[in-house]
Amino acid sequence: MRNKGKTNGNIINSMEKVDVTFKLLSDKRQIDELNKGIYLLMDKLGSEDINVLFDQYPRLIQKYSIKEMFSGNVEIPNIDPHSLKIAGILTCLQFLVSSFTDFIDEFGNILPLKETENSNSYQAESYIINSIPLDDYLKELFLSILSVIGEEYYQKFLEKIGNPDFTIDDILKLEKDKELQEHIDLMMWFSLIRVFLEAIYFYFNIENHNPKIN
Repeated sequence: MRNKGKTNGNIINSMEKVDVTFKLLSDKRQIDELNKGIYLLMDKLGSEDINVLFDQYPRLIQKYSIKEMFSGNVEIPNIDPHSLKIAGILTCLQFLVSSFTDFIDEFGNILPLKETENSNSYQAESYIINSIPLDDYLKELFLSILSVIGEEYYQKFLEKIGNPDFTIDDILKLEKDKELQEHIDLMMWFSLIRVFLEAIYFYFNIENHNPKIN
């Protein structure tokens, strides 16, 4: 990540990479790790408001749209818009992580999008994806993490990793670095979540399922 949340380029740029990502992350242990990271971030943020809104969000969706709540343009009595935004992206992330396996077959291969369009998971994930732009999603997640780890830690992390668009492989090289141990798990989680979100957004773009004819 560079410049507080702006990516230099997408890691996922083909259906082949989506297929590989879904296969790697569809293992139950990997799904558990992705979900644990959500609670790890919430714990480190230390916001009671976010924790409460995280639990309340499914009910709030019944009254307000995700797009409205993410934009901060909706006024809900006694609710901080920023806390609502963070609780929202984490709640939606939990759903995306928990249901993306509905889009792969028993062998871990991605299903054609048309075969999933009538499923409940498709409708729900499509609603989330159409409500929150990918770049905004990644930016808000990154800024939340930055608020936890601090600028000084992040700069040291970048200096040692030598890659502003770091991957999980880059981070694994720093796994035993004593200076970075405090937040290394959170950084590893973010690198996986970034790839996951890029993959799920790429998959849900119908144009990416149509072969390009030169």
